[in-house]
Amino acid sequence: MSLLLFDAVKCVRSTNKFSTCEACVEACPVETIKIDEQLPSFVPNDCVGCGGCMSACPDAAYKLDDFSSINYIFSILEQQREVLSCKESIPCLAALSVEEIISLVLLHPKNLTFDRAYCAECEIAKINEPLIAARVEEANFFLEAIESEKRVVFASVNLSVEQKEQDRRAFLSKLNIKEAIKAKQKFENEVEARSQEEKNHALSVEDIKRLRESKDVPDRRKLLMMALKKTQKPSVYHKLAEGDVSFVSQKILDEESCTNCQMCYRICPTGALSSDRLNSTIFFDAVACIKCASCHDVCEPNSLTLRSVFDLQELFEPQRETLAKFTMKRCNECGVPFVYRGGEVMCQRCRIEDEEVMELWGISPEQRSM
Repeated sequence: MSLLLFDAVKCVRSTNKFSTCEACVEACPVETIKIDEQLPSFVPNDCVGCGGCMSACPDAAYKLDDFSSINYIFSILEQQREVLSCKESIPCLAALSVEEIISLVLLHPKNLTFDRAYCAECEIAKINEPLIAARVEEANFFLEAIESEKRVVFASVNLSVEQKEQDRRAFLSKLNIKEAIKAKQKFENEVEARSQEEKNHALSVEDIKRLRESKDVPDRRKLLMMALKKTQKPSVYHKLAEGDVSFVSQKILDEESCTNCQMCYRICPTGALSSDRLNSTIFFDAVACIKCASCHDVCEPNSLTLRSVFDLQELFEPQRETLAKFTMKRCNECGVPFVYRGGEVMCQRCRIEDEEVMELWGISPEQRSM
């Protein structure tokens, strides 16, 4: 059975104590993943290794020790297999995200079938089945919106006795002494790694150093962009309702209420939100957005909101958008640049401190203006 690994640096909760992301918790079929204070925790021995949390995590913080969805996709493309089954080199079909399903379908020369025949036999698959079906539905909806004729089918595939025997022989032909030794070593490592104790996570000093250099989009987004580049552009760029696409978004920023506190783009794990050298402009790259909602969670005045629709043109013709542009001045008191909206050249922090001092000394605003 696959071992679940967790990289705390990639988890959006590691840099944002206000994060509301619980994608891994919601995707876990055995409910072993929990949010322990800030970061997720789980009991290794309870994990079934289905990969559902791995594909659900917006920033790919989870992975399995013996399975890579990207490598799996390229192996399917190389073999040009048309039927994907959990009985063949994939822990569960839930291990593939919507983006990965779309990419696989676009890059494959034929239509694909996700075999649900074994779901009835597997207690975990029974729980994951609605999740897989929802992802397939979203992927097909997206494919239709970009005018692709390809689709993925989620249905039972009844293989003949002859085909099953061929699959069995193909499996046995791959067995050898070296593979047996590897399997034995893997089993011993798994027994040692698995525990009934809950595994908690915390950031080390090295993790904190990595956090400063870790802004990057997950491999699944890079794969999707590669697949779209190889796909003919649609005749019309449709706009999808915000709720119809789970992995990317566009945003609106209210300049009047925004204080330019810089938290949204500092907290963004992929660099989708950014600023210029003077912090006077906030930019947004939709192609890098993973819809983790971290930027929204830290915005105190709720100035940052999701657009009600997503324009597919952003994925085919990516452009950096300017969300807001501010007039910046240096505070006369502390010298720190701040958003200037007229009046006294004083930043909000110094203004509050000044008001507190005046109140402490009993000086009213009217007396101060005299």
